[in-house]
Amino acid sequence: MRKRDNTPSKTLIERYKLIRHPERIRSSDVIKGVFEKISYYESPDPSLIVARGTIDKIRCIIIGQEKRRQGKESKATGMVTAEGHGFILDILDEAEEHNTPVISFIDTFGGNSSMEAEMGGQSFLISDCISRFCNVKTPTLSYVIGEGGSGGALAIQIADKGFMLENALYSVIAPESCSRIIFHKRLAAGEEIEATLPDALEVLRPGAEHIRDIGMIDEILPEPKIGAHINYEYTIKTLKNSISKELDEWVTSYKSGKKVVKKKVVAKLLKERREKVLNYGEFYNKLGKLVKRMINKKPPVFKDRVDIESEDFYNQLLIKAHLEEKGIEETELFECIKEWDPKQNLFRVAGGCGFVSYKDYVDNFYACPKCGKGEYLSIEDQIEKICDKDTYIEIENDLNIYQLFGCDRYNFGKYKSLLEKMQKKCFSNESLVTGTAKINGKNVVLVLTDIQFIGGSFGAVFGEKFKRAVDFAIKHKYPFISVCSSGGARMNEGPMALAQMAKMNMSLLDLKKEGILYISVIAGPTTGGAYASYVTQGDIIIGEEGGLVEFAGPRVVTGAGFEVDRDIVITDKLYETKKIHEITKRKDLKDALTYYVNFFYCLKFPKTRKKLGRIRDFRK
Repeated sequence: MRKRDNTPSKTLIERYKLIRHPERIRSSDVIKGVFEKISYYESPDPSLIVARGTIDKIRCIIIGQEKRRQGKESKATGMVTAEGHGFILDILDEAEEHNTPVISFIDTFGGNSSMEAEMGGQSFLISDCISRFCNVKTPTLSYVIGEGGSGGALAIQIADKGFMLENALYSVIAPESCSRIIFHKRLAAGEEIEATLPDALEVLRPGAEHIRDIGMIDEILPEPKIGAHINYEYTIKTLKNSISKELDEWVTSYKSGKKVVKKKVVAKLLKERREKVLNYGEFYNKLGKLVKRMINKKPPVFKDRVDIESEDFYNQLLIKAHLEEKGIEETELFECIKEWDPKQNLFRVAGGCGFVSYKDYVDNFYACPKCGKGEYLSIEDQIEKICDKDTYIEIENDLNIYQLFGCDRYNFGKYKSLLEKMQKKCFSNESLVTGTAKINGKNVVLVLTDIQFIGGSFGAVFGEKFKRAVDFAIKHKYPFISVCSSGGARMNEGPMALAQMAKMNMSLLDLKKEGILYISVIAGPTTGGAYASYVTQGDIIIGEEGGLVEFAGPRVVTGAGFEVDRDIVITDKLYETKKIHEITKRKDLKDALTYYVNFFYCLKFPKTRKKLGRIRDFRK
């Protein structure tokens, strides 16, 4: 007998094998089975199906992610490209214009992480899709029917009502990629990646029961006992009944038989959608007090610092000859060398400039003045670099995972020990430090990621601190600045971390509606979910010269079978291809921020903004 609430009975590895079954039902099967009068758009991406269709005489727009089925001729890869995500944005505009409900079917390994997708602005467009689904003025439904892979799934999953088939999985990262990152020592020792997958799944917790607890879906839908691949009709009927039931609550019927969305429904749905997304991770306490922190700067120790006088005689001759040829007079130097080695996890993109003046290196806040490659800065260094002296006051310095409803889900075992270790070692209790400061005498809200805290990755506390900092900026009408160096969503918190991408983007919509300026600074490395969410939503986006910036980290990309071009995954390329507004050396960042902050304070901004999306669309 089936469980009444459809809570999955199979283990995670059993479900993983079912969603990867070669005969697993696909979006194309569901669309053909559920809808009538189907007409397909000409999609620019074989992994993306977009169509119009009717169900119970209600006209809908359908978006489906498509995987290739074994034995069936198809160019689909299960990974939507940048062009595909751009097309989704256009389709949502059309749906909003005609008040047409949008139905999404999710089944993807994740967003395409190739260099072609990188050049097309994959992270920017995924982030735009997340924000657009957060705020699109028409009813939306989403169904995870197979694999919900990371930001590629989240791009079309935010909806008024969300559902998952009971054996479907929804993960912050593909299990194979998780293994390559967490269990790389086991793999290096010769263990097959398949043997590590059960452990990876336990870390990721991608099951529907967990996604429902977070609030990302409303209901789990049943599958045939053995799996959806054995009985398409059963699965299609289940999905059709669900869609009919939900749409029926939102439409009204005319005597002619035509059904349209009720006039007052959309405003109600938008309000409920906003509240739902902002509650992905609810905390006990309200906004905390402002806390003045002592800034104890500790300069980093540099392994590439060179003092000529300490070299042996032969090396002194060679170095001095080189300096004479290049016209360098300094005797204390820093050697800027190349570092790009996936096996050793070294991903400093720029480099290879040779000897540079150590004084110039320090003056540029420990980065090469020629190419921008430098040390990862501490929070203390970041504050000194950006803020007027002694003006930074921290907000929410004591917010932690113990204050999260359901914290026991995450705060246990090795992760608990890791958090405790980081909290003792780092500036704050979490990888995001939030506060107020002055820049050239003007008040701002400034949030900074601490790369020393689990690689600057984000989870529930990070997302909540970000939201509360936005609320503070709205209340006081201060411009909002974020400086990011992050590896993305934290695997230890699984889908809860993934959900923060939507939560942070939704909070930024509130900021923009109030006419408040958002400045985003990309400092290397910036990858994954941070890059595909709040980082790329800036009204003004500034890149620090020479920083690594990539949709998926180099280890994940190479593990997926793609080559990484180090000349593409760099902030300089974003500026060259007009995706960001400015590129700057570290020492000049404060000057750049001063200009835009002064601009905000000198102009009278509207109380409400009409355009909440990207001000300059690099696709056009």
